Amino acid sequence: MANATQGMYAPLPQSISDSDSEKELQVDSIHKKSVNGIHKGFERSANGYMIPNCTMDNVKIKRGFKSMSLSRKYCFLFSILACFLTIAIFLWVLPCSENDTCPMHISNWENQHEDFEFKSRINIVNSAFADSYNLVILFKKSLNDADSKNGAMCILGNNGGISWYTPQVKEPADLNCYLIDVNGDGVKDCLLLGEMGLQAVDPISGQILYHVHNQNAEKGINSIDIPVILPDLNKDGINEMITVINGKVFHNKLVIVCGRTGMLLSKVLLKHCLDVVGLKYENKKFLYSCMNSTTTRYFEISYIDIENRYYNRSYDVTSIPINYTHAYNNEYKLSEHKLIVNNTGICPDCQSTIILLDNKDNQLWSLSHINSYAMKPTTFTFKSTKSNLLLLKGHINGYIVKLWQWSNYRMAKQDHIIDKRYASSMDTTIQTNFINERIVLITFNGTNVHVINASLIEITQLCFPIDGEYACQPDLANQEESLLIADLDNDKSQELVSYSSTFELKDGIWKLISHMKVIRLEAELPKLYEVSPPKLYEILL
Repeated sequence: MANATQGMYAPLPQSISDSDSEKELQVDSIHKKSVNGIHKGFERSANGYMIPNCTMDNVKIKRGFKSMSLSRKYCFLFSILACFLTIAIFLWVLPCSENDTCPMHISNWENQHEDFEFKSRINIVNSAFADSYNLVILFKKSLNDADSKNGAMCILGNNGGISWYTPQVKEPADLNCYLIDVNGDGVKDCLLLGEMGLQAVDPISGQILYHVHNQNAEKGINSIDIPVILPDLNKDGINEMITVINGKVFHNKLVIVCGRTGMLLSKVLLKHCLDVVGLKYENKKFLYSCMNSTTTRYFEISYIDIENRYYNRSYDVTSIPINYTHAYNNEYKLSEHKLIVNNTGICPDCQSTIILLDNKDNQLWSLSHINSYAMKPTTFTFKSTKSNLLLLKGHINGYIVKLWQWSNYRMAKQDHIIDKRYASSMDTTIQTNFINERIVLITFNGTNVHVINASLIEITQLCFPIDGEYACQPDLANQEESLLIADLDNDKSQELVSYSSTFELKDGIWKLISHMKVIRLEAELPKLYEVSPPKLYEILL
């Protein structure tokens, strides 16, 4: 029941209701006069109440804008240009162009590898980054480990990590990454040569682009030389190559190889030779030495003959004997100085002599040791900046030489120092040699010479009796080009790259250990001058 106080409700008649249906509503515009800008009177609200209209119309409204002065226009345009310039700097100037990483100067580094020996000269190649270079080098398996491998590897120039490696069943003989671009990508490719033929390898990825070899795997190619580059004979956009490989019996066959595909295009058998050595191209002629049983003669072939043989396989190539004297180059000139390196005898019973001369052949310094061998020197020249002249005391030119000096050797029982997995092909003893490896820096200016003993390490060399002869490792021949000076990070400063190998006794087994080292030469060399000059000479002499 409803509350007693609640009244009864009934709908109002439409005549007195304050709401109309939607259809009956009508909006009229009401215009009223105003006095002093104030609308007088009342307006009816939606619910029937009257409210005063107090709308003011005396508020000034600014329509449009005045034109800016010339100076303000210039400032406005300048602010817009400054905004665009800021955006451009952040988009194209500050960011680095390669993989969102900024170029960094490399630091000194050294890496270590087991069960192989570095060999060959160090090849500088492009990397995946614009401002850094990598190092490609050959390696030879340990003679004391049958499971070790031969091959080539690429080492990152900035930190010593391994970028790629290509294993080889047989020991590679030579490597050159400076001759030819076989796939036309603008980067010189590496040519890997050995008993298994010739391989073209992409220096950045390590991909083998092609392999030139004998189809008879059992026969193989026993020897193949570094090729000489020819013009593009087949018009495929890539130069051709000519090299020497083995014939049926002797190393006396010239072959023309397609630079793009590695296919053999032509061949010439030099029947008058048993062994062709040192093919090179000079003055539109190919020169080579012909070694027979007891004699060595020199011949030349014109380039026209080689070209005619390519286009006509029946064309006879003529070899003309010439008088030629092979010059043994043991003099290395730099600025107004000359370094002479002489090695005599068969190591370890050998002797090395190093002599530094000025431009008038006056002797400035010399070094001579018995049981010693001096490797091929490398040279450096720093920029003649105020900083270099001050820090290096004007010594911005110089030589770097690696020397080996044998101290003594001993015979040791195989079961104590050799891996028994490899013992079946060995005799009962091996020879152990101890070698001091020294790196010497010879720097000079216009008035004096500094000689610095930059590095001195001890090397253990093992010589294994194989087929009646001793095969020593690390091999002296593999150390001949173990030094390199190059700018690895494109910062206009030079680094010294070096490698060495030695045997170390681990758990009763001799393990072959190889080291590669990079030193920022321009940054580190001033530190060596902190030693007084008299002590420098005492170290060496």
